[in-house]
Amino acid sequence: MARVGIVTDSTCCMPPELIEEYGIRLVPYHLMLEGKDYLDRIDITPDEFWARFPGLKEIPTTGIPGPGLFAAAFTELAGTTGEILCVTVSSGVSAVARSVEEAKSEVLKTNPGLKIEHVDSKTSVGAMAFIVLEAARAAKEDKDLQEITALVNDMVARVRWICALDTLEYLIKGGRAPKTAIIGEILGVKPLIGFVNASGVVESLGRERGKQKAMARLVSLVSELTDTDKPLHVMAHYTTSREDGERLKDMVASRYRCAELYLTDLTPVITTHTGPSLALSFYSK
Repeated sequence: MARVGIVTDSTCCMPPELIEEYGIRLVPYHLMLEGKDYLDRIDITPDEFWARFPGLKEIPTTGIPGPGLFAAAFTELAGTTGEILCVTVSSGVSAVARSVEEAKSEVLKTNPGLKIEHVDSKTSVGAMAFIVLEAARAAKEDKDLQEITALVNDMVARVRWICALDTLEYLIKGGRAPKTAIIGEILGVKPLIGFVNASGVVESLGRERGKQKAMARLVSLVSELTDTDKPLHVMAHYTTSREDGERLKDMVASRYRCAELYLTDLTPVITTHTGPSLALSFYSK
C-alpha cells in the first residue's frame, strides 16, 4: 500500500486501467438529466449519455460532488494510510474546492493524525489526469505527501488541454465560455479552446473551418505550447466518434515522439459543457 492515498474527481477522464492500477479514488460529479440525478460514470456512461442526447428537450446540468462523497473517499483511505492528496478541477470553472475543504474538516475530527492536502489543478480532463497520474506514480515509489505535493504543483504549470468544439453553444449556456468568445455561430467553423497557461480559466485559441483543419490545428498547437524536443505524454479525447479520436491519436503519433499516448472518451459531465468535441491533453518532461 502506498504511503500517500490519491483522490481526484471524475472530470479527469483518466483511462480506467490507470485508475485501477494505481488505486486512485475517483469522486463523481452529478449530472442532472431530464429531472433525474446521475453520478458521473457510475450511473451513466458516455455511450448512454450520447444515445440519449439527440432526444433531450433541454441541456443537462451538472453539480459538484458534495462533501459527503469526498469524506467517504478520505475515510476509506484513512484506514490504510496517514497521508492523502486530493487534486480537483480548476476552481476557475467549479466550486468543488468548497466540498473538499468541508470534507477535510469533518474527516479530521475523527482522524486527527491524518494529513490531507488539496491542490487546485487549474485545469481539467486529461491535463488533470496527468497531474494525478504523476502523483500516484510518486506515491507508488513511496514518496511522502510533501514531496508529492511539490511535484504536483510543478506539474500544474506544465500540463495543457486543448479542444475543438462543434459549437460554443454549450459553453456559453453553461457560463464557461472564454471571455473573448464570439457569440454567434458560423457554419462549419470549429472554435478552439483550452487550459493553456495555468490561469485556471478557459482560453480562446481561435477557430478553424471544418473538422479536419481543426484536428490538424490541435496537433500543431502541441508544438507551440510545450517543448516537443522532449518525449511527450499525451491523451487524445473524443465524444461521439471513437474513429475521430483514433485518427487524432494517430496524427499525434506520426508527428511527435511520445513516451505515452492514450485514447479516452470524455465523461458526460465534461461533454454537457463542451458538446460534441475532440481534444488533446499533454505535457513534456
